[in-house]
Amino acid sequence: MKIIFILLLLLSGFVSAQSFAPLPGEAGSTAIYKDSSIIAAWATGVSVQRGPLDIAQPGNGDATFGTEADGIGAADGNVVSFGDGGSAIVTFDTPIANGPGPDFAVFENGFADNYIELAFVEVSSDGVNFFRFEALSEAPESPQYWNGSFSDCRYFNNLAGKYRANYGTPFDLQELSGEFGLNINSITHVKLIDVVGFVDPTYGTQDSQGNYINDPYPTAFPSGGFDLDAVAVIHQGVQDIAENTIPKLFVYPNPSNGNFTIKSSENGIYTITSTAGQVIVSAAFSTDFNVDLSNYPKGIYILQVNNGIQIVTYRLIKI
Repeated sequence: MKIIFILLLLLSGFVSAQSFAPLPGEAGSTAIYKDSSIIAAWATGVSVQRGPLDIAQPGNGDATFGTEADGIGAADGNVVSFGDGGSAIVTFDTPIANGPGPDFAVFENGFADNYIELAFVEVSSDGVNFFRFEALSEAPESPQYWNGSFSDCRYFNNLAGKYRANYGTPFDLQELSGEFGLNINSITHVKLIDVVGFVDPTYGTQDSQGNYINDPYPTAFPSGGFDLDAVAVIHQGVQDIAENTIPKLFVYPNPSNGNFTIKSSENGIYTITSTAGQVIVSAAFSTDFNVDLSNYPKGIYILQVNNGIQIVTYRLIKI
């Protein structure tokens, strides 16, 4: 009996946990339906970098299924496929903002609850510096999932694609609060990166804790890899309007060495924050005013101007 008990303990170590949100329709699921009333907008632009059909055989070419246009607008089942390790950067007419609960959701086209193709998710407020959500996988690392095998969405957290078609995987910007260089109230870019689900150190990809993420491999056909259907916006921020679209408000020089001049024909309140959300100054202004950031580090700062009718934001670049 003692030997049997020890064997049971050893075997229990090979049984993966299932700690995360369950499939759509079950209690505790975080899946967001494509027609949900909480969706405020959809992505309006996307740039895709295709990956190979098989990362171990790059000479066989890249994934080809779908077009970039299939990755924007409302979720409709039309997708653009990434291939192994491929990626896409998605943009929006109005930035995403941090609000209560999830702030955006990513839609894939999985045909069943347990057929799961995954992607890492990163966000940026300047289009240059990207910050990744802490992806976690509890999926077993053996045996290797292949194209005819199935998984369980409860194994995965902060990985796009855990839910079937028509149901988005949500992401909460509050989880990235405090990241230097990121303004979680003005997310302009979302980056999606295909998880190469090969459980092998040569080609496989790992979660935030170093676990190899097991999803179908190989998928060496034109629609292989993560398939982007859509990105839904739940909480919108303030539109980052180009300077020349507001004829009575100008900011110059920009970039500058820290001294900016703002010319306006109206009065109001201006606020300057770091990209981490720290308020540097907030004050009333009357027509023309100057902003002095000469004592602050080089980088990007957010100027928000409120004239009592509308609020607009600008990126001040100190060089």
